[in-house]
Amino acid sequence: MTGSRDITSVGAGLRSQRACARSQFVKSWSLLSPERSVDPSPPALEFSVTTVMRYRALLLVAALSGLAFAPCFDKVMDLFFVLDSSSSIYVEDYKQELQFLREVVTRFDISRDDTRIGALTFSDDFQVGFDLDRYRTKGELLAAIDERNLPYRTGVTNTDAAIRYVRTNQAFRDDITKVIVVITDGGSRSPGATAREAQLARDAGFYLAVVGVGQYLEEQEWRNIASDPDSEFIFNITNFRFLESLKDSMPRRVCLLPPIILGGECGVTRDADILFLAAPNGINDALDVLTDLPDDFRFKDRLQVQYIMDACENAVDRGFQGTDRYCDRFGNALETTENTYVDLLSRLRDAARTMRTERDANQVAVLFVDDQSLQANRFGILREARNIATFDGIQIVVVDLGVRQFGNFVSGLAQNPDDVIDYFAQGQSQSRRRLLDRICENINGFGVVQPV
Repeated sequence: MTGSRDITSVGAGLRSQRACARSQFVKSWSLLSPERSVDPSPPALEFSVTTVMRYRALLLVAALSGLAFAPCFDKVMDLFFVLDSSSSIYVEDYKQELQFLREVVTRFDISRDDTRIGALTFSDDFQVGFDLDRYRTKGELLAAIDERNLPYRTGVTNTDAAIRYVRTNQAFRDDITKVIVVITDGGSRSPGATAREAQLARDAGFYLAVVGVGQYLEEQEWRNIASDPDSEFIFNITNFRFLESLKDSMPRRVCLLPPIILGGECGVTRDADILFLAAPNGINDALDVLTDLPDDFRFKDRLQVQYIMDACENAVDRGFQGTDRYCDRFGNALETTENTYVDLLSRLRDAARTMRTERDANQVAVLFVDDQSLQANRFGILREARNIATFDGIQIVVVDLGVRQFGNFVSGLAQNPDDVIDYFAQGQSQSRRRLLDRICENINGFGVVQPV
């Protein structure tokens, strides 16, 4: 989850990881080009987006060549492993989980100030083997990875309780990379609760990775747990013997993850159009959420905004000045009919097309969805929203304003489940923060961090 963040803080976090990339870059380059002599003290690498892209390309080449990598040095990170030990896992397979954990530990620079690792095992309940602040050296940590501290438990799979413990753990440090790795062979006892806990963890600034064992038996649940994109946060193997194959690729992936800094501003790095839509029954709630939202964006001159609401003017808000200038919450609103929301979506498409004629920009539509509108014409709304995403290439973020029925239609309006925000469950403040985060990620693109 990398959208809303303080760009300066993230840049500092990335710089703290330069040594990791530098060490692995030098060793990998020498392995790939043995005829070249490599200066053991090469000039410092500029940790720019271009460098990261080149480094990832190098990783791909090396991975295809079967090359190993140097440990991830100087990585400031808290990493917590959640190990499934339910009855569906044989004791010998569980021992493979412990061995995999040992292999991962050897690939990080373990210390109080760099990478810290915690682990628990879970089934009906969970047992914490060791917390993040328990061991300060790699030797101590490796010695603690055994069945005495992390016992094989048996029972049902209560994944939600395990994730809840980790995300509420007070031992995690602020403003650093925080990662939860869930190793499991199947579905949890309560998939809905597991998905909610995973979402809350992502909202709190955690990356979540899933090591799924089996032929995607529980693919949707793994997707609900993992951060996006799935291709980078879901590691699928057919059985536990193949955990060995992930001992390099998984640590390599988390080594490059920047911190997710919450409560910061969205630094706009490219031109973008944002279109906010609300039907008459949802206008007041929508305006409440949008109040002060422009204050959380930096470099707003790159934004153009339009409000597809009866209470707002049709003019384009250049520079995102805010709803106070363009909307009147006491204005006359039209009565909601079967076609009201679909008509608003058609207006949104027309407005987006007009804006595209002026410049090439990413476009994000924020749909505030109320219960009355969805009950009136849920199929028409779903069809038009999917057309907007498919044929117009507009990213859709959905704010659920208390839909009581047909919640599955709400989740179907967005291409990405993380782009659905439950306004009443999370409250106005949390909803605004999540909305900022999702808009920021969609307009900037995944993983895009450019220097200010």
